[in-house]
Amino acid sequence: GGGLVVDGRSRQKFREVHHPGTINFPLGRSFTTWAGWLVPYDRDFYLILPDARDQALDDAVRHLAMIGLERIAGYAGSSAIDNAEALGVELERIDQIDSRELAQRMEADEVAVIDVRGLAEWKAGHLPDVPNIHLGYLTDRLDQLPSDRPLVLQCGTGERSTIAVSLLQALGRSAVLNLTGGFMAWNEAGLPVVEEPSVRAITSTSS
Repeated sequence: GGGLVVDGRSRQKFREVHHPGTINFPLGRSFTTWAGWLVPYDRDFYLILPDARDQALDDAVRHLAMIGLERIAGYAGSSAIDNAEALGVELERIDQIDSRELAQRMEADEVAVIDVRGLAEWKAGHLPDVPNIHLGYLTDRLDQLPSDRPLVLQCGTGERSTIAVSLLQALGRSAVLNLTGGFMAWNEAGLPVVEEPSVRAITSTSS
């Protein structure tokens, strides 16, 4: 019915299978960070929890209330995924791409890539010709995302980019992939990296 549903299961489980239209913030230390960035404060939303135990629900409700997100309209355990499949719902997954394949497809101009890390991280080292859009602003800058070819989202390790892919999938975009291991894996593979020059303050002294 168009409701906002946050899937709090692990990134790995979400990548393997999830309900269409849901977004993924795994319960953990960054759960409230991304909920605060990406969940509207003026509308109801729902939760899918790793399990339906009271503790998981209590933890989620408490952490969200601490940042003012109190409009939880309902919740379900991870069995909601199995139940949906049994009812014939066509579930989704997140397709992955590794660094070597991405480098080849970038060379052939077959994909577009967006780095969703923070600006300072991007400046310290990024994939060649790959622009930066911070995850928190991704849905505000949809008009800047190429739509003429598959889109690969990339962060430092593949965690934040999983959230980014879930956001775009929930908005109806299907040709979206996640870079396995993110920038770290790309760098460890010895592939080209671009560093932005630092801006240093220049001081002068007079004698």
